[in-house]
Amino acid sequence: MITGTWIAVALFLGYLATVACALMATFALASASPGMVSQNFRITAKYKWIQAIIWLLCVIVGAAVTCAVAEGTSPWITQGGMIAGLIAILWLNSWEARQRGVAHQILMSLVSVVGVIVGYQIADRLLHL
Repeated sequence: MITGTWIAVALFLGYLATVACALMATFALASASPGMVSQNFRITAKYKWIQAIIWLLCVIVGAAVTCAVAEGTSPWITQGGMIAGLIAILWLNSWEARQRGVAHQILMSLVSVVGVIVGYQIADRLLHL
């Protein structure tokens, strides 16, 4: 029971770190260059690519947080849970999915998987130096 609770806390904190990082980066970029982010109330193609890179970095940070908090628990469960959660929320946000398009949604899903794996590996190595 305690392990399940600990994993849930780790996943929540990892998700929170990911979203906070993404929001800060998005707000900073939108403030610095609003015309690059959107035109005619649509997200620009250039911003979609930048957003994928930002998302990758933010997911790496969130996965590292999850790994650090969930140390000693099953990495398969924590990584799988974080990947499933990020992709589910990505696809359930219908407004953003329509803005991005299916191809970009698939790219963001793949970026989420790669980011979780990379972030978890980095954190695991740092924790076991």
